[in-house]
Amino acid sequence: MKLKLLTLLLFISGCTLAQQIFVEVGRNTSSFEFKNNQGEELDNLQSKSQAYIGGGFKHQLFTEKLNLTTGLFYNSYGAIGSDESVNNFFEWDIDYLGLQAGLEYSLFGNEFYEFYIMGTVAAEWMVEGVQTINNTVLNVKDVEEFDDIAMFFRSGGGLRFTISEKAKAYAQYLYGSGLALDDNNNSSTTELRINVHSIGIGILIEIPSKKEEEVLPENDTNETENK
Repeated sequence: MKLKLLTLLLFISGCTLAQQIFVEVGRNTSSFEFKNNQGEELDNLQSKSQAYIGGGFKHQLFTEKLNLTTGLFYNSYGAIGSDESVNNFFEWDIDYLGLQAGLEYSLFGNEFYEFYIMGTVAAEWMVEGVQTINNTVLNVKDVEEFDDIAMFFRSGGGLRFTISEKAKAYAQYLYGSGLALDDNNNSSTTELRINVHSIGIGILIEIPSKKEEEVLPENDTNETENK
């Protein structure tokens, strides 16, 4: 409960400080690394590609090239595999809602385009998830590995294009590595790690600052007096 309250407070503070807002959609190609209580990895796990959507705010820090970003993202992850020794097929599909914060730095560009790099950290909470084993579908919402808070560190970069005076479009790639999710709730100890490649596109919109809004009435007053 405290973590959810902190999430809400951080998001509200982002709203009040924001100079830009963004909306983003894309695809997550995720891979699962699963270890059993002997430390052995589950072989033949394949990646799955699923959608994500998010939005948030950006605020300039110290210099025009550096921005603080905060946002809420709905991420879908998955994996698929089989075990020939026991003739089993298995698949995971899980959805997380996460709070993400990070730094973005502009490398170079001009008034029409801009290259940037960024790094983020995110705390994510599971919304729903299922595991399919052969023809049986199981809810993994209460399985400790998945129900734990997932922490992801992402880094990458992108290219931003100017489409109007107040709006820009961008495309970016980020690689994310998740901290290990452990299940120590029984006699066995298992570990799950999620890695993800994210490719997305988005729209970035400038928010007029208070100073800009205050200038307009003054200009209008001067024009009226001159007339």
